[in-house]
Amino acid sequence: MISIKNLTFYYSGNDKSALRDINLEIQDGEFVLLTGPSGGGKSSLCRCLNGLIPHFYGGKITGKVEVNGLNVMKHSTKELATMVGMVFQDPENQLVTVDVDRELAFGLENLAFAKEVIAKRVEEALDTVGIASLRHRATSELSGGEKQRVAIASVLALYPDILVLDEPTSELDPKGAEDVLNVVERLNDELGITVILVEHRLDRVVAHSDRVIVLENGMITADGGPRSILSDGRVSQSGVGIPPIIKLAQAVKSRGMSLRVKRSNLIDDTPLTVKEGRIALAKTLRHSKPCASRHSEFFSPVIASETKQSHLKPLIEVKNLWHVYPDDFVAVKGINLKVCPGEFVAIMGRNASGKTTLVKHFNGLLKPTRGDVTVGGINAKEATVAELCRKVGYVFQNPNDHLFCDTVEEELAFTLNNLGVKGGEAEPLINQTLERFGLTQYRYQYPRFLSGGEKQRVALASILVAQPQIIILDEPTRGMEYRLKAELMKFLDEYRRECRAVILVTQDVEMVAEFSDRVVLLSEGKIVVDGPKREVLSQALLFSPQINRLAQALKSYGVPGDILTADEMIEALA
Repeated sequence: MISIKNLTFYYSGNDKSALRDINLEIQDGEFVLLTGPSGGGKSSLCRCLNGLIPHFYGGKITGKVEVNGLNVMKHSTKELATMVGMVFQDPENQLVTVDVDRELAFGLENLAFAKEVIAKRVEEALDTVGIASLRHRATSELSGGEKQRVAIASVLALYPDILVLDEPTSELDPKGAEDVLNVVERLNDELGITVILVEHRLDRVVAHSDRVIVLENGMITADGGPRSILSDGRVSQSGVGIPPIIKLAQAVKSRGMSLRVKRSNLIDDTPLTVKEGRIALAKTLRHSKPCASRHSEFFSPVIASETKQSHLKPLIEVKNLWHVYPDDFVAVKGINLKVCPGEFVAIMGRNASGKTTLVKHFNGLLKPTRGDVTVGGINAKEATVAELCRKVGYVFQNPNDHLFCDTVEEELAFTLNNLGVKGGEAEPLINQTLERFGLTQYRYQYPRFLSGGEKQRVALASILVAQPQIIILDEPTRGMEYRLKAELMKFLDEYRRECRAVILVTQDVEMVAEFSDRVVLLSEGKIVVDGPKREVLSQALLFSPQINRLAQALKSYGVPGDILTADEMIEALA
């Protein structure tokens, strides 16, 4: 059991508390979902459970934290390691060896487990997370999603009593995320492992949880069952994005339509899964209009014409692009692609399908093995990275790759200085960008001391302050709550309308459905689908949003099968 009483914590040099007056008890075998705005204290609370706070992070702490009867303040991280296994928000922070096999064995070896036990547990962890094919790969060569799986496997190999996962699916494709969550749920159900999972994308995880805790400004603002917490409007006001299926249910109820979800012997009006939503909404539609299945005019048509820019001269043109890494791994195979001014393009696909490799050719970080890439009329094979950076802004998958200055302000100024923008000309751009990304209060703080979501915003701001003609963002919303994510996407939507282009590499299907207008889907280094988002995401099995899966099941009631978002479904039901 976890028992926290009157916990308050200040990081060293900070006047504002990261955690304030936390009182919490988590029982053995619970599955707890921890959510809230970025910088709200979620990661800090997790660090208190395995002794990183106070033994590793400096600062001032008061109160008491007990894990399985051990006082965290008095026991070392080594003693707590076999009780509490933690997967960090950034998987690279816990990968310490050269290859996957050694990475999984590393923790066990340090705790002096027998050789036979180590071999057995490594095999089990590889199979559990589905990465047996990666066992001899160098960790430095893995994709972000593959690194995340390796980090999860290395913790599972320790057989912890409590499993703490800080955004474990943020870089995983939909299938990978589903697989990992199913494994975690099985560990919780069958082995009784206590799970504490930090997540912003609640649509993926809420159905697995027994309890939801919301942290905001270092304090617990909500704690209870997922249905009651997520149906409470105060939660969404804090910036936490409620799943589309719940947003739809709330809109249906607000229009006076009955929505009833039966679970065991209980009746509720808040569906957590597509199945619950389908059953409840089908009953509602049947009772509201018995002949709806024969009258599709009962529903308003969804008008959604994706932007057509094919008549414009492309900003990026790719012809028969191949890329082979030094170890002979063929990452990109014969890709042809055009990106025109005004387009908002989402590049999706399974982990290690070639997404990051492809976009790194657009700013010269990688050169084609074969084929041609033209960016703004410049042949990328012949241009330097410095030349292409004036046209292309690239936000890396790992925000730490951007952060090397002493303050947030200096990060933005560094970019502008390199482009020759200095002094009085740079200051208004810096002020405007800091305000847009909610970073004004962190202006003089050391960037690497910020939370994962805050660091992600600093990385974005350091690139976007230069207002490049083309913006490439590789998993830019990791660690961001819905409110900040929506603000970023609206900014990018406005940005591309000024004859610029936005290219988004992401696994966030719901975000793509809401904001992009074109989707390029990669598999094994090849483009398998390229078209308007409605064509690509509709009727897909994995790369389709919650509401589209619901719409597919309700087509017999006249619901259009290409609906992608809750707002579109609400409009259709009007």
